[in-house]
Amino acid sequence: MQDIFENAKRVANNAVERAAWEADKLRRATARQREIDLAQRERAALLEQIASTLLDLDKRGQLAQEPLKALAQRLRTLQDEVGRGQSEIQAIRAETYTPGSISISVTRAGGGATTPCPTCGKPVRGNAAYCSACGARLR
Repeated sequence: MQDIFENAKRVANNAVERAAWEADKLRRATARQREIDLAQRERAALLEQIASTLLDLDKRGQLAQEPLKALAQRLRTLQDEVGRGQSEIQAIRAETYTPGSISISVTRAGGGATTPCPTCGKPVRGNAAYCSACGARLR
């Protein structure tokens, strides 16, 4: 009987030790992730400073190197696109629903184009194999 209690005690101690180890591992990983997140935020802030300085130098005509000029132009274009996109999103979010303002159309596979049946003249879908009116084979 004593062996059963000792075995259960050993199993419980192992489980507690494993849980403590897992908790410590999670704590260390979380702390390191926080450090990485801080470094990434600082990196983003520095990149923003570089971009701002680049655009300022280009605006003043003090940017002489062509690759930097090209980067400044692309950055300006992207900033404009982002600004337009944000304005469009705000406009979309400000839209209000008006009943009856949406029309839903359903098109079949192969498009909505029809051609006359060579046998009966009734319209049939462009990709139909048989005429739905007279049953004539179309292909």
